[in-house]
Amino acid sequence: MLPGYFWEDTRLFPLYGVGTSAALLALSFIRERWTHPSPKYAPVLHVEDEDCAADSVAQQPGLRCLVQRAGGPAVLRVKLTRLVCCVLLLGLSLTTLLRRHIDTWRTDGAPWWPELVECEVYSYASVLALAWILSRRPGKLLAAHLNSVLLVVLGVYTYRDVLPLLLRNRDPADAADGVFLWLKMLLLLKAAVALPLLAPRTYKPYNPSEPMANPGKEQTSSIFSLVTFSWLNETVSKASHVEHLPLDEFPPLADSNATKNLTERSFKEIDPFQLGKDEHLFWGLLRVFRNEYLLFSALAALGAVLTLSRAIAAKGLLAYLEVGGPKSNAYPWAWALLLLVGPTAVTFCEEWNQWIISVVSARLEAVVTELLFEHSLRIRVKAESSVETETTAGGAIASDKKGQLLGRLNNLVTSDLSNVKNGNKFWLQLFVEVPVLIGSSIIFVYNVLGWSAIIGLACMCALLPVPGYLSSWIQSFQAGKMAKTDARVQLINEILNVVRMIKLFGWERRVTSQVEERREAELKFIRKTKFLELTNNLINFSIPLFTMVFTFAAYTMLFGGELTASRLFSSYTAFETIQHQMHMIFFVIPVLTQARVSLDRLNEFIHNTELLDEFEEKKAGRGASADFAPRPVQQDMGVLGIARTTFTWAKDREGSTPSTPATSEGRSQRKFVLDVEDEVIFKRGSINLIVGPTGSGKTSLLMALLGEMHAIPSGPDSFVSIPRTGGVAYAAQESWIQSETIRENILFGSAYDEVRYNKVIKQCALERDLSLFDAGDQTEVGEKGITLSGGQKARITLARAVYSSAEVLLLDDVLAALDVHTGHWIVDKCFKGDLIRGRTVILVSHNVALTRPVAEFVVALGTDGRIVSQGSFDKALKEDQELQAELAAEKEELDKADEEIDTPPLEGEAKDGKLVVAEEISVGRVGWKAFMLYFGNVAQSTWIPAYWAAYVGTLCITHVGINGQTYFLGYWAAQYENRAPSEISVPYYVTQYCLIVFVLLAVYATSWSLYVYGNIRASRLIHKNLLASVLGTTLRWLDTTPTSRIIARCTADIQSVDSEMARELHSVVEGAIFMILKIGSVAFMLPIYIVPSVIVAVLGALISQVYMRAQLSVKREMSNAKAPVLGHFGSAIAGLVSIRAYGAQEAFKQESYARMDRYNRAGLTYEALNRWVTIRVDILGSALSAVLAAYLAYGANLSASNAGFAMAMAVGFSSFILGWLKMFYEFQVTANSLERIQQYMTIEQEPKPTKEGVPPAYWPASGDLRVEKLTARYSSDGPAVLHGLSFEVKSGERVGIVGRTGSGKSSLTLALLRCIVTEGKVYYDGIPTDSMNLDALRSNITIIPQMPELLSGTLRQNLDPFGQHDDATLNDALRSAGLFSLQEEGDHARITLDSEIAGGGGNLSVGQRQIIALARAIVRRSKLLILDEATSAIDYETDSVIQKSLREELGRDVTVLTVAHRLQSIMDADRIMVLDAGNLVEYDKPSELLKKEGGYFRSLVDESGDKAALYRMAGYAA
Repeated sequence: MLPGYFWEDTRLFPLYGVGTSAALLALSFIRERWTHPSPKYAPVLHVEDEDCAADSVAQQPGLRCLVQRAGGPAVLRVKLTRLVCCVLLLGLSLTTLLRRHIDTWRTDGAPWWPELVECEVYSYASVLALAWILSRRPGKLLAAHLNSVLLVVLGVYTYRDVLPLLLRNRDPADAADGVFLWLKMLLLLKAAVALPLLAPRTYKPYNPSEPMANPGKEQTSSIFSLVTFSWLNETVSKASHVEHLPLDEFPPLADSNATKNLTERSFKEIDPFQLGKDEHLFWGLLRVFRNEYLLFSALAALGAVLTLSRAIAAKGLLAYLEVGGPKSNAYPWAWALLLLVGPTAVTFCEEWNQWIISVVSARLEAVVTELLFEHSLRIRVKAESSVETETTAGGAIASDKKGQLLGRLNNLVTSDLSNVKNGNKFWLQLFVEVPVLIGSSIIFVYNVLGWSAIIGLACMCALLPVPGYLSSWIQSFQAGKMAKTDARVQLINEILNVVRMIKLFGWERRVTSQVEERREAELKFIRKTKFLELTNNLINFSIPLFTMVFTFAAYTMLFGGELTASRLFSSYTAFETIQHQMHMIFFVIPVLTQARVSLDRLNEFIHNTELLDEFEEKKAGRGASADFAPRPVQQDMGVLGIARTTFTWAKDREGSTPSTPATSEGRSQRKFVLDVEDEVIFKRGSINLIVGPTGSGKTSLLMALLGEMHAIPSGPDSFVSIPRTGGVAYAAQESWIQSETIRENILFGSAYDEVRYNKVIKQCALERDLSLFDAGDQTEVGEKGITLSGGQKARITLARAVYSSAEVLLLDDVLAALDVHTGHWIVDKCFKGDLIRGRTVILVSHNVALTRPVAEFVVALGTDGRIVSQGSFDKALKEDQELQAELAAEKEELDKADEEIDTPPLEGEAKDGKLVVAEEISVGRVGWKAFMLYFGNVAQSTWIPAYWAAYVGTLCITHVGINGQTYFLGYWAAQYENRAPSEISVPYYVTQYCLIVFVLLAVYATSWSLYVYGNIRASRLIHKNLLASVLGTTLRWLDTTPTSRIIARCTADIQSVDSEMARELHSVVEGAIFMILKIGSVAFMLPIYIVPSVIVAVLGALISQVYMRAQLSVKREMSNAKAPVLGHFGSAIAGLVSIRAYGAQEAFKQESYARMDRYNRAGLTYEALNRWVTIRVDILGSALSAVLAAYLAYGANLSASNAGFAMAMAVGFSSFILGWLKMFYEFQVTANSLERIQQYMTIEQEPKPTKEGVPPAYWPASGDLRVEKLTARYSSDGPAVLHGLSFEVKSGERVGIVGRTGSGKSSLTLALLRCIVTEGKVYYDGIPTDSMNLDALRSNITIIPQMPELLSGTLRQNLDPFGQHDDATLNDALRSAGLFSLQEEGDHARITLDSEIAGGGGNLSVGQRQIIALARAIVRRSKLLILDEATSAIDYETDSVIQKSLREELGRDVTVLTVAHRLQSIMDADRIMVLDAGNLVEYDKPSELLKKEGGYFRSLVDESGDKAALYRMAGYAA
């Protein structure tokens, strides 16, 4: 058995550490000896050897190789310094050893050899330090052993020689060494702590094959800099010297946080297709971030235990001050030191926990966003964007009431993902930190007050169900509030998506009232929720107070204890901790509930959305769907075609041909079916034409080839084949344009070939367009190409397909938006050109005659979705009588080509090509004007001073009461110092205390009620004014502002005003009062305390001010970096079919990675700055508390009770300095939302309605129109697009407006509605339009724009959104518009008033949308109807029906202005208006214009191949 001194002599402990280290190193050496070097290090060793060999060859000294192996000069200096420290420690140890007398070692009988242990340990450390420098291999192992040995030595000598300095009854064990002892301690601190903490770290790339070119300081700074976030000092310094710090100046994103690396790391755990099974998203995320969560839990538990240091220090110090109380062995300054060290350690634990969870949240957001994005690339678009019922994997019928895939995804990426991030921040805190804090606090109170603490705990547990019940009630109200918010946001989304239509129809007031109605319902729930929160807060606040006072009463009355100041105030601190944690519990539970719901929604989308067949087959292959029917494989058989397959837009439950399903309301829904009964094989290397009436499935046939539709095979020989080896290009009917430059839209990621590019520009008739733009092809086209005409968008989309190297081109009605001249150019120059020759083209078109010369193979479809005929053009004509009739009716082939194609300029474009204005970023602090937007709306203007006085006054009274109840407790405890316990009436003090608490609760409830009233009123008015401003702005502003930005103001920013900003304003005001009264209470007893308080407050304010300058820049950049992520998401979903057709998924993923990285670069800098300022200001606060504690012990002359009260107030003040400063600055940061809203309240506005602008009640009695010298421009400083037009249209006349593309036809229609800047006079029924209100003018003129806009909902809601007409009127309008002519009675695809329309009309063809838009115009019964190319996407037969209906159905007093490409649609008009370059060149009856030799109109007619028919229609004999 070993002698006892082996365990009792602490000097031997470092020797045990050395022995353990040596043994482990020996084992490591043996293992390396018998195994090969790790692959991770093999390349490194090889390179090092080569470098060193090269140096020796060049006769270079070995220092360079040494520096390289060390990791750089700075790291080598640190290693050398540690070696010197170890050698010096060895020398000092030998010196102290020689100074002692050997005789004295043996006089007490103790062994002498332990005296040599110190020298042995330092010798071993010196050897390790030298080996660490000279080692050719990575020195991690040696460094770890050296650190461990030195830390063990430091720990032992801290216990032996430093700890005794804090205690009365102990002296340093090695005091005999004198000054040498403290020299050794200093060297040991430097070697064991300072150098490892201050040494720079070597950058280690996350992916060694892709290292960062310039890694940030976060990855290379020292451990001390990392822990204290000092690596941000440079960023903070930069921000303090500039007005606004741009994103490029932020610290670079660490490669471990790069989205690409994150997806590679996590997708194997969360992506169903990589995971190989259907598992809830939560478990995958838990596995991905398990290491971070474990570290968080460890730090949370440690921080929770250290939180009690403040209570322990208060108990020890007050016990020292008590008269006759028990004295501790520790010196008073030891307790003061604990008040500094303990809270500082807690700060580092908490702030690093916050940083860890912030990094996890940023990574989670990036990973889930990319997962949603990549999963969206697998979705069948129309199945998800329609409102048709769909069958989930479990067999339950789910209905997508939103009607928009993009809207659903936006909700998932914004609201739901935000909820999940919030839940991620708190769930471990709830399950780890809160239980440890409450448990340790209860144990502490038990040690202080004994069994009375258990009684208090029982009281608390008995009262807990009350806030729990209220919390569940709040959750239910919160769910109701979210439902109302969703309804409002959905309506705003729809309004902004069709805002042009709303303005053109004069519907602003009506839609505003609809939104306000939903807003009031939302605010009602907000009000109820806030009053429930008040009740909950009051209960949560009072439970710990009542529990505490009952515990004190039990301690004194039942157990006969004396309630001294040390017991009272230390347990008071513990009770405060319990109180805060109870608040945390009831705050976190609703957050976690919402996070769970949102996570389930994300999981539902990822696992249960309908995918393309190729991905469904993969799911079926792993057994995900047992009833999955076999699908025809998309084969590359060398042929291009389909055989014996039926296609639908959504998968039926049984996977068979679907019947017409019924909705929950019992009404039938339209479900289109494309049926290829035999086979259709397209001709390779040629142009193939697909024709058919509107709604027959021409686009569907292309989608079927691309795999976008659900395929149901009819037999074993069924197939769908499209050769993809040579590439596929697709041009959609509804042109998909990205918010980029024209060149980038055409190149679409392909390499720039100047010769080919110029050919494409010429053949697609874009030369003139580019010449008109100051920026040429570098002109930005805006969101969805909104600033381009329909024809320009179509030609750019076509140019993209032609420029690509794809062998197969699918072109969906690209000629529909072009006039006949431009269309002829495209056919003659492009389709017959060298870039198309030899490529396989499948062209959908209504222009049969125009495309006949180039079509070598024709497929004709019928209205039932079946193929009527196929083959050569002549063969198709023989088999299809309808095709013959259509060709004969529309004979429009041009006899000659007009190579001069006029195209419209982009009105008012900027010279640098920027059409979309940059996102507004204000600089500096949030302006007072923005704050007044809120402050000035909390009450009526005359009552605003009284409101704020009452609100602040009641808060002051509340906090006087809170401080008073603390002082009263001290007063109660002081009685035990001066009186016998039997003389003290405990019930009296308990009653008085409860009365104080009840009064302050009542006053606080009054203050809260005032706050809620002001908040609700301000929120209502801000939302109302914002909506009025956006709806009252000009079309030009709407065209140059992406919709996503407007939606962000109306949703996220308004939500911030409703909740975060209002809550933070209340916290700032209350916090300021809290701090002023706390410091005032201490100053009342210790006036000198004002001095350090002011110093700390000023230092804290200076630090926070520097922080705030940086944080405002970061917050603004973060807000603006989010929009591009959502914009790219929305753009990709809008062009999903095109992206998949081109095979461009990977390019879009990479762009998504880049945008997400920019957002996370700002987001993580934002979080790091919070940690930076918190650590610094918290340390200042802890220092202030420690100074007060030392002064109370050595300088003040206060009783223990008053000292306890002063400490409680001081700790409250010092611990809240940062909290308040952060709240104040966070309020300013959050007020960025106010600033963003205020920016949109000062945008350019159209004239507002006035009483003088209301027209007479009889107006308009007729459709008479007179125009005098009308000049128009798109902006006040832009070029004129109409030049002095004068003409008159009599009531009931039908006027056709013609002119080449860009002649000003659409501009004239906008000018008549005053949608653009006009000069001159326009008289409508005798009244000048510039003298009347815009809503009156536009509600009495109906215009159908080129691109029809539809709402999600039923067809009835689209025709009559405000419920003003009966079904008979609506059906008559549909009949007049020609819808019924396309449908047969009993047709399963028949569209009725109850048919559901997807958002934007996504489940209808463009032609059907235009018919519905036309019917909606007819319903309005305006005296003036403007058709702006409204029939451009309708087949000729339907167009004829429409024109006939318009002539017969409209009243004789209705004036019709028709802008059309097809001359036959306006040849029977009463007058023809011919425009050219914004000038009126001809205006007369068609017959009169045809008489003019060389006339403009006559030349247009003469160029037509159907000249004779046109002459007959005009009643003129050629």
